Amino acid sequence: MENRFPTAESAQDPLPVLVVDDDDLFLKYCNRILDDRSFAVDMAEDGFEALEKVQQRDYAVILLDVSMPNMDGITCLKRLRERGCGAVIIMVTGGGDVPTAVEAMKRGAVDYIEKPFCSDSLLSRIGEALSKRKQAQDADSGELSREPVVAYIQQHAAQVNSRQDVAEAMGLSLDQVSARIQVATSVSFRQLLHTCRLKTAMQLLETTEIEIARIASRTGFATVQHFSRVFSNICGVSPRKYRQQSRLGDPPSAL
Repeated sequence: MENRFPTAESAQDPLPVLVVDDDDLFLKYCNRILDDRSFAVDMAEDGFEALEKVQQRDYAVILLDVSMPNMDGITCLKRLRERGCGAVIIMVTGGGDVPTAVEAMKRGAVDYIEKPFCSDSLLSRIGEALSKRKQAQDADSGELSREPVVAYIQQHAAQVNSRQDVAEAMGLSLDQVSARIQVATSVSFRQLLHTCRLKTAMQLLETTEIEIARIASRTGFATVQHFSRVFSNICGVSPRKYRQQSRLGDPPSAL
C-alpha cells in the first residue's frame, strides 16, 4: 500500500510527530522508523509530558499508547481534544487493549495499531490517517462531503443537536453515525458539528451586522455564552473580536 505522506523529496519541512509511551525501547524503535522517513520526531514518556509538549509545538501526528502509568491514553486523548489539539491521533495498543482503542476512536482518535508492528504497517497507518484528514479539510473548504452522514450535518448543523437526530434522519444506529463520521473526517460528531456551525457563524460575523446573540441562535447554539465559549476555544478569539479583526482585513484563520 502506498504511504500518503510527504517525504524529504516532496515537502519543505518534515512533519512533526509525537510518540507517547512509557517503554523506552519502543520510543527508540518508533524514532528510528520515522526519522528514516524524514519526520521530525519528539518523544514523551507519559500523558503529562505529552500535554506539555503539545503546548510547545503543533504536531501533525501523535502516536499515543493506551496503557501508561500516571495518565492512561484515553484520559490523555480526552485532554488533548479539550485543549484543541488538532493532530491526527493513532492509539498504540497491546492485544488485550483493542476494545479500549476502539473506544478511543469514538472519542476522537483516528485509528489504532497493535504491538508489535513492522515499519511498513506503521507508515501505512500514518499515511492513511493523514489522507483522511486531508479529505476532511477539503470537505471543510465548502464542498459537501461524499459521506451522506457528514453531508447531512453540513447542511443541517443549526438544526442538529445530537447523534440521535442524525441517526433518526438517516435510519442508522448511534454507533453507525459515529463510525461513519470518524472514517470520513477523523473527528468526533461534536467536533464536526461545531466546525460546521462556526463556519456559518464566521461568515455572518464577517458580512452582516446581526447581533452576536442572534448569530448564536441562528447557528444552533442554545445560549450565547455557549456559542462564545466554543468560538473562542476553536478560533482563539471571541466572536466580537473576530468581527472587529475581519473588518480590518485580518481575521484569524481558525477553520
